[in-house]
Amino acid sequence: MPTIHLSLPEAVYRELKRYSEALGVQITDLVKFMINNGLEQLREKYGYRRDEEIMNTLNAVIHSLENLERKLTLLELRIRENEIRMKEFMDTVDSRISDIELALQEIQEPILEPELIQAKPRRTRKIHTRQI
Repeated sequence: MPTIHLSLPEAVYRELKRYSEALGVQITDLVKFMINNGLEQLREKYGYRRDEEIMNTLNAVIHSLENLERKLTLLELRIRENEIRMKEFMDTVDSRISDIELALQEIQEPILEPELIQAKPRRTRKIHTRQI
């Protein structure tokens, strides 16, 4: 497809951008639409008309492409949302696995109970007292 590069004054570009945003289309699509309308007016003025079927087909293709772009954008958004949800889910799973691992370590470690040491009976000394 042939390509045309345009240099536009800043004011014209801002106006095109404002209209394209209002219509929800890209600036390039708006320019294509305007060129097609201008060509149609020239054809009517100078008596040259393109085949109506070709124009209808072209408009249908442009409409289909715009729909596909919208759907693709929506799918990309859904994929990003699902990636975020999946990351959150994986973080939760990782956290739970860590908790389970800690619980298993506690279960597997032997329980050391303190031993009771029995005291040996003390020997008592008899104190002899003298009687006076």
